[in-house]
Amino acid sequence: MAGRKTPFPINRIEALSDGIFAIAMTILVLNISIPEKETVMRIGLHQALLLQINEFIIYFLSFFLLGIFWMIQRKQMSNLIQTDYKHMWMTIFLLMYICLVPFSASLQSTYATDWLAALIFSSNMLIIGILFLLNWHYATKDHRLVSADISRNDILLGKANTWSFIFVSLVAMVAAFIIPAYSGLFFLLIPVSKFLVQRLYGIPVNNDLE
Repeated sequence: MAGRKTPFPINRIEALSDGIFAIAMTILVLNISIPEKETVMRIGLHQALLLQINEFIIYFLSFFLLGIFWMIQRKQMSNLIQTDYKHMWMTIFLLMYICLVPFSASLQSTYATDWLAALIFSSNMLIIGILFLLNWHYATKDHRLVSADISRNDILLGKANTWSFIFVSLVAMVAAFIIPAYSGLFFLLIPVSKFLVQRLYGIPVNNDLE
């Protein structure tokens, strides 16, 4: 019918998302530099690697967080039956901040004791969490892009998972001003935050990170 909006299949946006996540997760390892030969000759390879411990910590932490983001998106996408222009642009905007993670992670590992570097890293995570929440809210409002038989509990669970990440990101941002070198470690509290938020929503506790 003329003037009727045609729904779009989601396979193309899924392919784009998977590709960007794969690239972002791969690029993270480039933030770990090889110790210079002069340094190794002076203090030994063991000590030289110990000096880069923060680079390894930020790498594993960032990879872990991107893994969580990927699982959240796959869970959201699995519940969609179609997409539209607004949802596609919201997803593209989200992927833009996913691509920014290697940069914010590199900044955090290079300037570990600088509050601004820690704040940028935590803010990057916060924005991604908010965009996931908005994306899910848009898709599920009045069952706009999801199946009519998706349960209210599943919709609330999706919101609870993103809210738990947002809460931890806010805590990490506050910690960036106090203990910037260790602020990123607060993201390890995500499982605890998820448990508390799910209890707050009054839904059964789910032990996965999706």
